[in-house]
Amino acid sequence: MGLGRTDKGLLALVLAAGAVMLLRFALICGAPAPLDPLPRTVPAAAPAGQGELVDVNTAGLEELMSLPGIGEARAQAILDDRAENGPYRYPEDLIRVRGIGEGILQDILDRITTGGDGYAQNISG
Repeated sequence: MGLGRTDKGLLALVLAAGAVMLLRFALICGAPAPLDPLPRTVPAAAPAGQGELVDVNTAGLEELMSLPGIGEARAQAILDDRAENGPYRYPEDLIRVRGIGEGILQDILDRITTGGDGYAQNISG
């Protein structure tokens, strides 16, 4: 009995998430010195036009709400998490926000970034 298309997609997603967690664990445990903290100040956000990526480190409520699956409550949760924990290093870090799971993350991953040189770049492709 083979896996269906949906099962294969879910398996690929689970394996990818596991690989990300393993990589993070290896980086944390293998680091000879503490990582430099990210700066807490970020430049002002510019409204996203068609085809532009939304910078989750600078976007305001309205700009975050332009993303699929992100309503006012989730956008506010992103802003609250960013204020409490600092900027996002990777787009995948949005998973730490309550209300954003793997499904929503996959829907927006190709539309978001974490900024320029001061932050890690969008590694989703």
